Amino acid sequence: MNKFITYLLLSSIIYANDISYSFHLNNKTPYRDEAIILDANITQIDHSKVMLFKFTPKKSPNYTFHQIKFKEEDKYHSLKHHYQYLIYPKKEGNVTIALELIKSLTDDDKVAYAISGDRDNVKGLVKKDIIVKINPLILDVKRPPLSTDLIGDFTLSYILDKNLTHAYEPIHLKIELKGKGVIPKIEMISKNRAYHLFAQKPKQKSFYSFNGVTSHVSWNYAISAKENFVLPKVVLKAFNPITEKSYELTLPKQTIELKAVATSSLVDTEDNPASSKKIDWSWLGWIFSYLAVFVTGVLMPKDLFKRKVLNIKNDKELLDEKIAKTKNHKELLQILISQNDLRYKEAIKILESVVYHKKKITLNTIKRNIHDK
Repeated sequence: MNKFITYLLLSSIIYANDISYSFHLNNKTPYRDEAIILDANITQIDHSKVMLFKFTPKKSPNYTFHQIKFKEEDKYHSLKHHYQYLIYPKKEGNVTIALELIKSLTDDDKVAYAISGDRDNVKGLVKKDIIVKINPLILDVKRPPLSTDLIGDFTLSYILDKNLTHAYEPIHLKIELKGKGVIPKIEMISKNRAYHLFAQKPKQKSFYSFNGVTSHVSWNYAISAKENFVLPKVVLKAFNPITEKSYELTLPKQTIELKAVATSSLVDTEDNPASSKKIDWSWLGWIFSYLAVFVTGVLMPKDLFKRKVLNIKNDKELLDEKIAKTKNHKELLQILISQNDLRYKEAIKILESVVYHKKKITLNTIKRNIHDK
């Protein structure tokens, strides 16, 4: 009995000469962002005419709506339409839902003329459109608890692939939020100087039905850093308008530990000789070196020149000692390249073939060849 009285209070049945219409809201005092159902029924009373109906709520920033059902009974000169809309108020206080109904009148002759043409001779239906004035529906929208992020019944889950990784190696985090209700735009993980954040655009799905909207949103992140870092705890405050209870959805704090990367294991610790050089200009350096030695020999006193030769001999001895002490091919290659001496050009090529192309030539063999020269 109480349900019947409530239905009468929330419904309105109006006759407008040739049609009747009724509108029913299942709740006139919802919370903001709570789903309510609007049922609309439009029936032709004057059976002497041919009628068409078009009905919809008017757009407004104060609410959103989605049509979830439409049924038509098109008997001879007796048209009936049933609409069902899902409406979400977007603000508190009084919210006016404006409705738009258009009835179109025509007759049998005009209908017969319109359908007489084939697909190459389409004929328009001549009709008269009449806007039916309808009183708006008024909602008294309640405010949910302060600092509420979500209205509805939701669950929150996540998958973190690892808590221990290497420096600069990304971890992957997937977060899912789903349930009954509208999910607003939310950014779960914020940017931070402690790590690099790479995020895909959130994937959102919504399904509207008589029970409201079922929503599902997923976030995918890749996060990397050079040192240990912490992803802070995330708390979403939610409110269930059906039970009128608040609850929290929590994404716990995550501590990510990073292993240091040994620089010796990195592939690009040293620059290889550039392979893209088209012209080798190193010969210019040798020409200037020879000219400098020639000018020095001509201009400088002989005793000073002798001291210079002695120093060169001493440098040669130091170089021989360095070469003898080398323990691997790469170390020897670095020493010879630093000398910038054409005498070691052949040895450098051999060492490069060993270091970069994995050829098998012993270190002692290369040292002997250098010593012989």
